[in-house]
Amino acid sequence: MTDPMLPGEGPQPGEGPQKGLKGWMARRAETMLRKPRRTLPALTEPGECQVVLQLTGASPVRVVTVISEATGLDLMSASVLAQDAPAVVVSGVSQASADRVVERLQNAGAKAVVGESYRPQ
Repeated sequence: MTDPMLPGEGPQPGEGPQKGLKGWMARRAETMLRKPRRTLPALTEPGECQVVLQLTGASPVRVVTVISEATGLDLMSASVLAQDAPAVVVSGVSQASADRVVERLQNAGAKAVVGESYRPQ
């Protein structure tokens, strides 16, 4: 005789493919979170500045969205970057682009500054 499964045992989310509507929704959500995004041209003009995220603030979802827009990272990668604050969000951008990114991050509740000049080697 086998032991009956205790509550909480059995297949965990992410273990093996789920079927039906729930499986489709789970796969779709994972795909959307990992989908690379386009950067906004106004936030990525080439230059020699960088933006440093110091604190994520009270609204990390909005901050992650701004990071994704500025870098083109998928939402999962942008979330990891936000959790690693202080971190360089973008580098090699113009002063105007850096100011725009900082303004958007501050509007989202984060604390960010334009860092020292960035010079690629």
